[in-house]
Amino acid sequence: MAAHILRRAAAMAVVLLIVLTLVFFLMRMAPGSPAYLIVGADATAAEIAHVERELGLDKPMMVQYAAELGRILGGDLGTSIFTGDTVSHELLLRLPITLELTLVSLLFWIPLALIAGRLAAARRDTPVDAAVRILGNLSIAVPGFWLGALLILLFGLYLPGILPSSGWVGLAEDPMGHLRSLVLPAFVLGLGTFGVTANTLRVSMIESVRTDYVRFGHAMGLPERRINRSLAFRNSLLPTTAVVGQLVGVMLSGSVLIENLFNLPGMGRLLVDSIRRQDYPLAIGSTLSLAVFFLLANLIVDILYAALNPRVRQKFAGT
Repeated sequence: MAAHILRRAAAMAVVLLIVLTLVFFLMRMAPGSPAYLIVGADATAAEIAHVERELGLDKPMMVQYAAELGRILGGDLGTSIFTGDTVSHELLLRLPITLELTLVSLLFWIPLALIAGRLAAARRDTPVDAAVRILGNLSIAVPGFWLGALLILLFGLYLPGILPSSGWVGLAEDPMGHLRSLVLPAFVLGLGTFGVTANTLRVSMIESVRTDYVRFGHAMGLPERRINRSLAFRNSLLPTTAVVGQLVGVMLSGSVLIENLFNLPGMGRLLVDSIRRQDYPLAIGSTLSLAVFFLLANLIVDILYAALNPRVRQKFAGT
């Protein structure tokens, strides 16, 4: 297991290097320069050149890239061009909001999806099964930005006061208001995970019924409920766990849209603002942070998959 984790860590380092390289050069190739935004539209060419020289933007592209890479490898993400704070400080302020939003969304939708998928598999080809499949497909098909805009209109115009349609309330400031401000964005962010998780669990449990160990359980006279709970459901958690791990990464990337839609000061909002203002260090730091958590989520899923699957544990033990 340790060797597998080390291999995954090496692969993660390569992926992060590729992400850094892409973001760096794409940001530099975008039209404009942060110097124009700093000095204003009426600035002279000499003033713009002076600001670019102070920011190090007058140096060759590869020299800038080498300096950026060396600074990040040294543990320094740099300083935001516009706020003057370190990128690490900005990330520490915004990252907990995105992680909390993702966690709340998972804690709400995943248990519902597991219950629905298990129920649909146990009552295959019944109205209950059809209802779960329809709801699951709808949750996948509905665009998040459309549903979010619809909920903002509904609770902001027609049902004011029930739930805040946008904005963020700190936990220390108002705990109940904090939870209420999370409801709508968490609902929209994780809606698609319900359908994917429920359908995956349903299909896995139906396939498990055809396996030898389930047939052996029937031959031994085990009750149907025990077979579904102890055999089919437990083994169906393996592919479901892998899917949920992938969905965590999808939700982290989806937070960029949801946070901007509901005006939440999280990582997604920070990333969009940094790109719009061409704040190179902040944009790179935000992207790398989201990439790190995406990769960590997949690594944790690999570890959980090995813990749930004895054959995988034996394979790792043999290596």
